[in-house]
Amino acid sequence: MGNGTLLCWYHHHTIDSAGWKIRMVNGRPQVRGPLLWDPTQTWRPARTHRANTPSANSPSADPPWRT
Repeated sequence: MGNGTLLCWYHHHTIDSAGWKIRMVNGRPQVRGPLLWDPTQTWRPARTHRANTPSANSPSADPPWRT
């Protein structure tokens, strides 16, 4: 599965009904909030996704479970 991202139980069950959208761009998730939360409807990187953290971009960095 190269086009998925993990969500907690709550967000997995409410993402569609709450108006949030998720998409993958070059293997990295982006999110867009509902109109009431984000009137500009701007796609934003999912900041806590491992692909968007500095350690994920550095091949010499230890995995998170080793730090």
